Amino acid sequence: MEILKRAAKDMHNKQVSIALQGGGIQSAFAWGVLDFLLQDGRLEIMGISSTGLGGIAGAALIQGLIQGGNKVASSILREYWISIYNLLRQMAPLATNPLEQVIKYYNFSDNWSSFSTGISPYDKNPLNINPFLEFLESFFYYNIINEEKEKKIFISTTHVESGKIKIFSNEEISSDVLMASFCLPYVFHSVEINSEHYWDGGMVANPAINPLINGVPSKDIIVIQLSKTRCPSIPTEFEDIKNRIMEINYNSHLLREMRAIYFISKLIDEKKITNGSLKRINMHVIRNESYDLTNNLFQNFTSDWQAIIDLYTEGYNTAKRWLSINYEKICISHSALSSDVFGAYL
Repeated sequence: MEILKRAAKDMHNKQVSIALQGGGIQSAFAWGVLDFLLQDGRLEIMGISSTGLGGIAGAALIQGLIQGGNKVASSILREYWISIYNLLRQMAPLATNPLEQVIKYYNFSDNWSSFSTGISPYDKNPLNINPFLEFLESFFYYNIINEEKEKKIFISTTHVESGKIKIFSNEEISSDVLMASFCLPYVFHSVEINSEHYWDGGMVANPAINPLINGVPSKDIIVIQLSKTRCPSIPTEFEDIKNRIMEINYNSHLLREMRAIYFISKLIDEKKITNGSLKRINMHVIRNESYDLTNNLFQNFTSDWQAIIDLYTEGYNTAKRWLSINYEKICISHSALSSDVFGAYL
């Protein structure tokens, strides 16, 4: 109630864009961050760029903002995650019934484990049965997103043949595009869009920040980072090594983009670029290095609702702490000294 009263008093919301790092269930941390920002109400979200489950949640966020502002967006995000939970229970049933799986379910956890044994999803699931795509077809109102001109969404995918990034924006968003953004190559068949094939965008952009620089008028970008930038000790156990490799892969594109933004911002601030050809961006990062978001690969897609809620709560509380410290810097400068914002990436 206190948050809502404060939001109502503040009629001059600061405009920001969100660059949301993709992941599996870890994206529920970002749900908590976004939900706090929506409830707080002092920031107006103008655009979002993401991929994977996070990217799909971004589409739910944008749809809610279009339909009815922050309150509706908050409601749709919750509905989305409840639907994801129910879907994962179908795709990775806690009580396995072999006949039911053959008839009705595409067993997500079984197909995930097939990756380590070298079984292709084309062999495991030759009929390409995909309840996830069916969910995407029914959950969203794509015409609303396609026609929107103010609230921007950018969904990253990987073009299979070339290995290059392909970013889809509002007018192109469809169930196939969202499926492509979450199309893990060892779990799903590649997604065909206009005779081209796509996989999960997290392999080449996680997240893509550049579309928000050029495609959204707001000058402030908040990165919601799920993967740790540093590990506290050298991993020696197999699971720890695997998790650290995953963190490095998830962060590689973010590292490149943050470095480029840092050096361009520095040149503009030092007045070495004065012709206005490059846009000055204020960068902000919401992350929690002390909270372990990265579990083993199977647990990234757990159907445990309490695990999802724990991640949501941690994200909500992290965003609350972050905004209390950094709100005054938004629309003015980076949310802390440049070395604090960018230091982990340089």
